[in-house]
Amino acid sequence: MKAIDVMNPRVIYATLPSNRETLLQMFKEYRISAVPVLKDGKLVGIVTRKDLLRKIDEDQLALLMTPNPVTVNVDDSIEKVVKILSTTPFRRLPVLDREKLVGIITVRDIVKKIAEMNLEIAVKKYVSPQIVCVWEETPLKVVGEVMRLSNAEICGVLNENDELVGIVDEKIMLSEALIEDFLIRSMHSSSSDTDDKWSWDGMRDLTVRYFEVSVVKLPKDPVKKFMKPADFVYPQTSISKCAKKMVTDDLDCIPVLDHFNRVAGIVKDKELIKVLLDVQK
Repeated sequence: MKAIDVMNPRVIYATLPSNRETLLQMFKEYRISAVPVLKDGKLVGIVTRKDLLRKIDEDQLALLMTPNPVTVNVDDSIEKVVKILSTTPFRRLPVLDREKLVGIITVRDIVKKIAEMNLEIAVKKYVSPQIVCVWEETPLKVVGEVMRLSNAEICGVLNENDELVGIVDEKIMLSEALIEDFLIRSMHSSSSDTDDKWSWDGMRDLTVRYFEVSVVKLPKDPVKKFMKPADFVYPQTSISKCAKKMVTDDLDCIPVLDHFNRVAGIVKDKELIKVLLDVQK
């Protein structure tokens, strides 16, 4: 299997020159969080929503983007792609045919491919025992602190009987709506005196693995109002079934339960894709 077999050939891209407002419109219209950047038809950079949040004072795309991004070629093996994605912070790689941008490949694209492969290997090899859980009545703002302090990408939500009833992840904690609101405010106002439950509280850090952003006064409402319905796998669940659940539920990580239905760990997408390295051994 090669990069061309997994990549998405319909690439949304930005061109130089451009600015922050144009990028925001693209992210919102296409529901994406990053775009490659072209100049005179050649790839010169990549810009993510994280870049916009990290560089609040910049407006020009040339200064917002990360230049000379890591790329792969259409003929590169999927094993090479997996090695790069599983050993770096990157979650996407532009795909080139010589110097022409012809596609993009993400961790999610590879998980989707694994879901189609009917791999019966048990997922237990890719389970991490470290998972953070909170009670369903815990205020969302406290959950945000718990995730920051533990550097967690996902948090299980338990009821009073210790049963897993929901999941809260970074996509909930830092929703696109919140990020867009913050970025728009940053463009039009240097400060705000409002103090409603979504107001920006002096740029305090809420650092989680994928969104290292300075955000927000999160609501005090219980986390159960914001959580996704609980889904999970068992250690003996097959790799492909696990991948299908992650794709269906739009999860980068999924909890694992033991035979007593207690939370026992978590499967992360970047660990899951390593199965493609193992099956080649």
